[in-house]
Amino acid sequence: MTRARRTVEQISAAAILAGLLALVLLAAAAVVGAARSAPSGPTRQPATVVADDQEDTVAAYNAGWEAGVAALDGRRTPTYPDAVGDGRDPDTVAWADGWVDGQADALGDDNRDGIVDEDESGWDCRTMGNRVCGPAAGHPGDVAAVRSRS
Repeated sequence: MTRARRTVEQISAAAILAGLLALVLLAAAAVVGAARSAPSGPTRQPATVVADDQEDTVAAYNAGWEAGVAALDGRRTPTYPDAVGDGRDPDTVAWADGWVDGQADALGDDNRDGIVDEDESGWDCRTMGNRVCGPAAGHPGDVAAVRSRS
C-alpha cells in the first residue's frame, strides 16, 4: 500500500468519526431543546404587541378562549357555543376563534380539526381507539403490543 493511499484512508476514518460525533451532539441538543419547550398543558399565549385599536379584539379572543375551556366541563369532545352574533364583526369572530382554540388546546387537538388523532398531544392510547399501546402486534420483529385493561 502506498503512503498516499494510507494517508487518504486515515483522513477518511477521521472524517467519519467527526461526522458521527457531530450527529450525536446535534441529536442531544434537539432532545434537550424539545424537552425545554414542551408545553405541560393547555396554555394561553398572550399577545405581545397589541395596537390600541386591537385591544377589544384581543379581549374578545381571550374571553372566548376561557369560555371554551370552561364549557368543556371535563368532557373529551368539543362543544359548540350557544350564541348568535354578527359574523362580520371582528370581535365576534375573535371570540369564536378563541372558543375553538381554547377547547382544542384543552383537548390536545393540535391541528384544530375537531378530532384528537393518534399523533396529537391529547391522544391517550389506554382509553382511545383500539386501546393498543406500542407497536402493532403481528409484524415480524415488533415487540408484542400491550393491551390496556380498564
